[in-house]
Amino acid sequence: MTDPQRRSTIRAGVAVAVAVVSVIAAVVVVSMHDVPVEQPADIQAMTPTFSPETITTQVPSGPVLDPSWQLDAEAVYGREFAAFRSPAADLMFDSGATGAIDAGDVLVTAVGLPNPRSYSVDAIEFVAVDAGDGDVRWKKSPGSVDQCASEAVGDEIVCLDSYSDSPSIVRIGVDDGEARRTTIPEAWFPYAIESDGGSVFLLEGNPEDGESVLRGGSVDALDQMWSRPITSSAGWEDVAGPLIHVDDGRGVVTLGGEATFFDPRTGTPVDGLELTTGATVVDLSGTEVWALQDPYSSETIVGNTVYSFEENALMATTNSNDVRWRWPLPEGVDGFTESGSIVEAQSGVFFLGTESMVRLESVPT
Repeated sequence: MTDPQRRSTIRAGVAVAVAVVSVIAAVVVVSMHDVPVEQPADIQAMTPTFSPETITTQVPSGPVLDPSWQLDAEAVYGREFAAFRSPAADLMFDSGATGAIDAGDVLVTAVGLPNPRSYSVDAIEFVAVDAGDGDVRWKKSPGSVDQCASEAVGDEIVCLDSYSDSPSIVRIGVDDGEARRTTIPEAWFPYAIESDGGSVFLLEGNPEDGESVLRGGSVDALDQMWSRPITSSAGWEDVAGPLIHVDDGRGVVTLGGEATFFDPRTGTPVDGLELTTGATVVDLSGTEVWALQDPYSSETIVGNTVYSFEENALMATTNSNDVRWRWPLPEGVDGFTESGSIVEAQSGVFFLGTESMVRLESVPT
C-alpha cells in the first residue's frame, strides 16, 4: 500500500469511528427525554412525593471572591452562542473541554460556535488575553487546526492539522497570532501532539492496528526527529484526550489502557515507573512521583491551595481545610451553572468556562 493510500485508509477509519460516536451520542440524548408511562394504581400509591420544603441547598461558607477581571465568550467572539474551548483539546470534533495555553504574560485560548448537529466547533478563532488586565491582545483564525500542544515552544503555539489536503504542523505566533505551516512527511498521520517547551512530540500512525510511532525533536527538522514504536492499540473513538504527557524530564504515552514511558531527549524507554488507575505515576517503592494532568478534573492543587467545585461555587481551600474564599459560578445561557476548568499559569490562577474566562488570583505560595 502506498503512503497516500495508507493515509486515505486511516482518514476513512477515523471518519467512521467519529460518525459512530456521534450516532451513539444522539441516541443517548434521545433516550434521555422523559416519556410518560402509565403506571398501575398500586405502584402509584407506593411512589413517594416530595414537597418543595424538603429540598434544600447547602450554601458553601467562606468570604466571597471578587475577581480582578472577567471575559464573556460572546463579547470576545462577537456572536451569540459563542463558547470557549481548550486549544489543547480536540478542536475538529468538539470535546467540550475548556482551557488555555500559558504564554507568559498572555493566555491563548480558542473560541467558536459549537455545532450540536455535527458535534464540532465551527469558525474557531484563537484569542490572546493579557493575563494582567484581561485585554484582548489579538483574535485571529488559525485556519484548519485539529489540536495544539499544551505548552508553547518559545514564542509560538504549536498545533496539528492532519486532515487537510496538505497536512502540516501549524505554528502560531504568541505576539501577533500569525500562523505559518510546516508540511508533514507524506507517510505520517499524526493524531496527538505535545511539547515540553523545547521539543515537540508527535504520535502518528494507526492505533487500531497497534502501529503507532512516537516522534520527538524540533519542528524545524522533522526528518531528524527520534522515533520509537508504540504497540498499544485503541479504536479511533478511544484516542480523545491527552495521550502524550511530558514533565520534569520524563514522558509517557497513555494509549489503550497501557503506559509507555520514555526519555524526552532520546525516546529511549524509561524503566521503574508505573501508571496507577488514579492517573498518578509511582516508582518501584510505590512512591508517587508524578500526577498526570486531567482536563476534566473537578479538583486542582496549586501551591498550598486546593481549588474544587462545590455545589454552585468554586472553593479555594488550604491544605489544612480552611476556606480561603468561594466564588459563585456564573449561570450559563441554558440556565445551568457554568462548568469549566482551573488553569495554573505563571501570571495567576484562572477559571476557564464555556462562556466565561476569569482571573481568580495570583499563584498562591
